[in-house]
Amino acid sequence: MKLDLGTVLAFLCAAALVLPAAGGSEEPGAASETAPLALTPAEYNNTVADLLGFPRDGELWPKRPPVADRISPRRAASKGVFSPPPPPDPWPWHFPAEPGSDGFEGIAQGQNPSSYQVEELHLAGMHFGSFALLSPTFFDCSGWSDLPSAEREACAATSILRFAERAWRRPLRDGERDRIEAFWRGQHESEPIDEAVALTVAGILQAPAFHFKLEPGANDASTLDPWQLATRLSYFLWDSMPDDELFRAARTGELDTPEGLELQAERMLDDPKARPAVVHFHHQWLGTEQVLLIAPARRAFGPRFGLSTQVHNARDDDTKWPAIIGPIRHSMKLETELFVEEAIFDRAGTFTELMTGNHGYMSRNTRPIYGETTTPDEGRAAVTRKIEYVTASVGRRKPLTLKPVKLDPALRAGVLTLPSVLAIGAYAVQPGPIPRGVRILERIACMDLGEPVEGRERPSARHARCREHESRTDRRRDQTRRMQHVPSPDQPGRLRLRALRRDGSLARRGQRPAGRRQWLAATPRRRSAHVRRRRRVRARTGREPPGPGLLRTTLDALRTRQPRRAERTRPRPDPAALPRERLGQGTPRLHRDQRPLPHTRNRPGSGVDG
Repeated sequence: MKLDLGTVLAFLCAAALVLPAAGGSEEPGAASETAPLALTPAEYNNTVADLLGFPRDGELWPKRPPVADRISPRRAASKGVFSPPPPPDPWPWHFPAEPGSDGFEGIAQGQNPSSYQVEELHLAGMHFGSFALLSPTFFDCSGWSDLPSAEREACAATSILRFAERAWRRPLRDGERDRIEAFWRGQHESEPIDEAVALTVAGILQAPAFHFKLEPGANDASTLDPWQLATRLSYFLWDSMPDDELFRAARTGELDTPEGLELQAERMLDDPKARPAVVHFHHQWLGTEQVLLIAPARRAFGPRFGLSTQVHNARDDDTKWPAIIGPIRHSMKLETELFVEEAIFDRAGTFTELMTGNHGYMSRNTRPIYGETTTPDEGRAAVTRKIEYVTASVGRRKPLTLKPVKLDPALRAGVLTLPSVLAIGAYAVQPGPIPRGVRILERIACMDLGEPVEGRERPSARHARCREHESRTDRRRDQTRRMQHVPSPDQPGRLRLRALRRDGSLARRGQRPAGRRQWLAATPRRRSAHVRRRRRVRARTGREPPGPGLLRTTLDALRTRQPRRAERTRPRPDPAALPRERLGQGTPRLHRDQRPLPHTRNRPGSGVDG
């Protein structure tokens, strides 16, 4: 960790600690100034792992203890339908996503409790309560399970009180110690001692003092005691509870001075727990966690990954493309995390490095995306992570290896050119430069584009089509105005349309408005329609209707084709009267109920062949 970045973040920590708590806005509709700030899903899981002394990797946790099956149901796999994967790891617990505010978690305006969330908190508390029996940091004594009954009970009571102080991140207040001891005694009298310990720990994990980081009324630095300062500092840099050193600094009063805060901040930034917290902040800032939801179309990007754009059947589309796009989503997300972590903690640690760095990671799944813009970097080690995805309604879990590469600075440089950032907001078949530009201006440049200037909107294609439709409607309306209904001389009592001259007088019968001949000669369909109309008039009146020479010529041409038209209208011969060798040609199709059965088809006496 570079010293300059540590100093900057330390001052940011001090500034954040003296700002009002989230939710202290006076805007209409904002949360109350006394609204408590709850743990986010990531903070809850990190706190439980550090509280019990287990690593932040579910595969390294011990197996679920037997007492857990008696107090809480076992979780089932959540991915896949027909063949789900093995049961999930005991950690982390999958909570419903927090709504957030402006894309960020841990803000009071974005924390809306629900009955489903309360139920999940209860289930998580019961689940993790049983792991206290396996925790290396829970009991004050060694070999708890082998001690005599009286010593086991005394050790469990003192361990529960110490656990409550660490879980609630402050010393126990008046009355809280008595309530915890009474609850422990009540559980121990009715349940076995191991189950009583698990239920008591589960109750501590479901208390408001554990679930809320800041209590109501703690909204400025003047009302924050050293324990609340330690809590704010740890969740700001670690997304987790304070460690023993930070608890000691709060107990001795070292956090009362800016120097003490800066010293603790620099120490905490050098801790490995700061890396995932900083990476998680960049995910919220850039919105790159949404890359797991992108759905590019196979017909547009399938050939790049060796797939045809044509799908022969449903099975082909349900196995091949999801099997390719699933690891690609996770690879994009992990590439962003590794790039941010290396730029902040292992390199210059500046905003310039974040925006212009040409280092990165790439898996074999995303190689077609980068193309020839990368070269291997042998100076860094590859990283392997476990991923989960669904293909063909089957949940799968597999390792994904990402190798370090150097990016071409002329084509890819900085976090804004990573595939995860470019894929957010893109369409299924083509990129989305305009939504991407709006997101960068609003999220990174902090610009408010506002509404477009009135009268400066560029007309869309829909508006252009509407104007074209209006112009065609106006032309038809003008043509209608140049016609007038008059009594028909051929059919008394009926009206017919007569053209009007430019001066408004009626034109002679048979005289068309200007441009009528050109209109009729434009397409053969118009000419044939006009000829059919003239034939109907001739059949009713018995005389030749007047018309231009062009139409007479067209009528004469059609008369020469009359024999061929008559030939087409001849009645078709009866298939029964045709010779037997011609029955295969032109045989009428039968209804499906009249067709022969498969086992009698092409046999003597079946169907038309009999």
